Amino acid sequence: MIILIALFITLNQFVFKLDGVPRWDDLFGLGGTAESYNVSGKAQVHFIDVGQGDCELILTVNHAVLIDSGERDYSGTVYQYLENLGVKKLDLVICTHPHSDHIGGMYDIIGRVETEKIIMPKVKDEIVPTTSSYTKLLNAATKNNIQIEYAKAGMQIALDDCRLEIYAPLNDYDDLNNYSVVCRLVHGENTFLFTGDIEKIAESDILKSGADLSAKVLKVPHHGSSTSSSYSFLKAVMPEYAVFEVGSPNDYGHPHDEIFARYEEFGCKRYRTDINGSIVFTSDGSTLSIKTENGNDYM
Repeated sequence: MIILIALFITLNQFVFKLDGVPRWDDLFGLGGTAESYNVSGKAQVHFIDVGQGDCELILTVNHAVLIDSGERDYSGTVYQYLENLGVKKLDLVICTHPHSDHIGGMYDIIGRVETEKIIMPKVKDEIVPTTSSYTKLLNAATKNNIQIEYAKAGMQIALDDCRLEIYAPLNDYDDLNNYSVVCRLVHGENTFLFTGDIEKIAESDILKSGADLSAKVLKVPHHGSSTSSSYSFLKAVMPEYAVFEVGSPNDYGHPHDEIFARYEEFGCKRYRTDINGSIVFTSDGSTLSIKTENGNDYM
């Protein structure tokens, strides 16, 4: 009987994906190495390892912001990560765009963690997804009375002594990737740019907008795809640190060799979640300290 139950839990996590069935990370508390935090006078940005997907967590003294969640299989991992840190409420959730490797597990997370507001892009009717992950996200928001607001360039959100600025999306596109919500966190002299899966056309639109893209830490667009990270975009950002959120192995060849090398050309210290595990940047407003789950350093 025990073997049958174990087999069902495993099959459900990767095949059936029925709601309400626990996953191994729920049962055994797997969730990386997140530790209880005290960010008094500081801010933290966590790049959470969710395999081939994106998930970032911003923590300030009184606020928590979750950007994306990875696939549904990782929702328990993200939930446990929040639990380990003592995060009981998400003031804001940003769903950069409705692809499952970014929002697949978000409906599960907002159903388990109190959430005040969701910001997401408003995509044109012709490409509004009908996927179960997107539909479940909308249903979960309704069920839990969570406000949904569409991202607009120019929006600013105060987070204690930090400021979160939204730069995109700016136009209508034929590809959901280019609808990604792009935002920049400012904490004193330290800045972080979160880019979702934008590709070169959206990068160009943001450059034309005149937005200040300079950032010490860049969440590399589209997992290091060759369709993103143009030279002109990187010249505007000039990151000191670049974080590639990827799984290994993956079917897309992310990060592409030429893009990974391009960041080296720009003198970036490069981190990868498939090698470093979850990565935590702690800012005091002037300096940054960095901790990786696996204890290894940048490339």
